[in-house]
Amino acid sequence: MNGAWLPGLALALLLPAAQSLAERVQVPLSLDSHALESLLRERVFTANGDRLRLNDDGSGCQYLDLRQPRVTVDNGQILLRTTAEARAGRAIGGRCLLALDWRGDIEFVQRPQLDTGAEALVLHTDSWRALRPDGSVDTVSTTIGRWIEQFLPADLKNTRISFAGPMAQLREVLGYHVPAGSGISPDSLGLDAVQAGPDQVTLTIGVDVAPAPTSTPAAEPALTEAEIAQLEQQLASVDAFFTYTIRNLDGEAADVAPELLAVLVELRRDLTTLLREPARLGDASARRLFMSAWEGLAPVLHTVAAQQTDYGEAVRYLTFVGAGDALRALDEIGPAVGIDISAEGLRRLARLLIPDDTQDPLDSSDAVDAQLRRSLGFGDPLPPPQNVNDTTWIDRWLDALIPPAMAAGMAAGMAAPGLDPAIAKRLNNWVPKNRDMNEYLPMVRDVLEHVVAQQLKSGGLDDRYRKLFRWLVFAAAWQESCWRQFEAKNDKRVPVQSGSGDLGVMQINPRVWRGLYDLHGLRWDIVYNARAGADILQHYLTDYALRHREHERGGNVDNLARATYAAYNGGPRQYARYRSGAARADELFYQKYQQVKQKDLAVFACYGG
Repeated sequence: MNGAWLPGLALALLLPAAQSLAERVQVPLSLDSHALESLLRERVFTANGDRLRLNDDGSGCQYLDLRQPRVTVDNGQILLRTTAEARAGRAIGGRCLLALDWRGDIEFVQRPQLDTGAEALVLHTDSWRALRPDGSVDTVSTTIGRWIEQFLPADLKNTRISFAGPMAQLREVLGYHVPAGSGISPDSLGLDAVQAGPDQVTLTIGVDVAPAPTSTPAAEPALTEAEIAQLEQQLASVDAFFTYTIRNLDGEAADVAPELLAVLVELRRDLTTLLREPARLGDASARRLFMSAWEGLAPVLHTVAAQQTDYGEAVRYLTFVGAGDALRALDEIGPAVGIDISAEGLRRLARLLIPDDTQDPLDSSDAVDAQLRRSLGFGDPLPPPQNVNDTTWIDRWLDALIPPAMAAGMAAGMAAPGLDPAIAKRLNNWVPKNRDMNEYLPMVRDVLEHVVAQQLKSGGLDDRYRKLFRWLVFAAAWQESCWRQFEAKNDKRVPVQSGSGDLGVMQINPRVWRGLYDLHGLRWDIVYNARAGADILQHYLTDYALRHREHERGGNVDNLARATYAAYNGGPRQYARYRSGAARADELFYQKYQQVKQKDLAVFACYGG
């Protein structure tokens, strides 16, 4: 194996709290039957059609043909079953005079052993038996037995799986994340035990950890501005690492895109909370952020790795997953161990996934990233904002003097289908007062109608839910902003902004949605902001509410809207929050949603109407 991880190799965390004082911390590694089959096809069954032919004299009258290896693991044994055909005879006059002509299955029984000195797992073939097609034991000529004894390849008698390379990589990654004095000895990492259990072979990897001295922690002084800036940079590195990892799953993870979205959104929501409250920052902030996000990402990566049909690709994914899982396992020992999530350590970890990429994995950009959008199931980027250029004083003066109807006439022939650009321009340069709402709110309704229509054109939503989606967008915009994109502060027009930094009519957080939407457009173009909100809502509706069949709870199709908004407001994993009534926002949204179903402009209630 040249030290590569095998497909199906998963590092699982099974660390009881009592191990926190152990001198040897042990972590199980699971090697499933698909991995063993892949190994055998690569090493042993190399002929066309996954075949192995023994004692073939070239005449067609004498050979033992083994093909289609299938592996199961049960009762402490690895069972390798192959379809078999045996012929024994002589060629006479162009025909075969056969003493044996048999077809059935042959099953080899293997026992796992460790070669700790060579850091290898050895699957030793103890015995074999012939089986009829129905699985019953068959009695065949001893000729087959002699051939198996004499001609069975060494790689099938003793299948050796080297873990030297993976162990070296794991020690290297640990070395980056284990500071001096942590008590962890990366050099002590080794194979401790092996056991064959149901459907998998489980290796135990151990590492020495010195008991941490008990002491009363001293009170920490307040962080300086320089320390806060350093911690914020560490948090940004964690964000960049997970963004890089997820974007590089482009084309690999269509089935798990909702899980990837949840990982990234929850990570960035946590990051936003930490940055908003510097008093909550501390030396362990980056570590906690990494471990929380990794807990969500690791199962997804295991799924993606299992889907790989190319052996090299599976090796690449699972090397990466194994290293990250090891960090998480050691972190579970307790804070005294002192796992350090450093920038260089994150770079080295990312290189296990994308070894040949010249880009710095921790580089970040605010630009819309088409590859990231595809990885998360969002498809192509939205059309760029069209109405965000700063206006001159003449434009602002004309906007104030020319009524919207006249402006619309002046822009005739220039309108995008479904929405007059004069409306967007007017709204993007206007902070309305309550007395303006009879004019302002119908214009915003036109914007929302437009973005709903455009979003529905992108497909992916059953026609049965088109009206529900429209009401959902209208009600969410009401709940989030009372249909406002801008407000006045210090005599300046600025985007409506919440305490957590959410912006505009749909209250979209630029840090959470960085890379998926144009941040300047979110701030300064009501049409773009509304379209981005509709885009997010549609994904939550299809990937969470419909996927989890929320409309079948009590037979209420409106539960789809409630679940979608709960995810929009609280994060993807909160889609079921509305059921408990734990969040007041969910109830307020549902009240607005019911009113919107009756009247488009029920939002007038925000302004005393």
